Amino acid sequence: MSFCTAINCMDGRVQLPVIRYLQARFGVSFVDTITEPGPNRILADRADVRTVQAILDRLAISVQKHASVGIAVVGHHDCAGNPAPREAQILHLQEAVRFLQTHYPTLPILALWVDENWTVTEIPT
Repeated sequence: MSFCTAINCMDGRVQLPVIRYLQARFGVSFVDTITEPGPNRILADRADVRTVQAILDRLAISVQKHASVGIAVVGHHDCAGNPAPREAQILHLQEAVRFLQTHYPTLPILALWVDENWTVTEIPT
């Protein structure tokens, strides 16, 4: 069994496209999902310390118990939890990746954007 981890929005519209993308990208069978509304903003600004810690706690389970081979943070079009425009959300994604790299420097960590057509794109970090 092989796993990766998605820190994804709770929005059901983005779940399957992200899972399918990550299965292909990392060549894994399973994608552990950690969901919050607007997780890219949550991890970028880190103002909600309890939620950030909850995400990190769940991520630790995925990495330690499921031997996750990679992590992705997701932002998407029409996000109710992070209603910022695409450009701002991209900055949130990039900062979220930098933050997670301090915790998991040896794992690949991706920034993913899901557009209005539910197409997943990797964002350079």
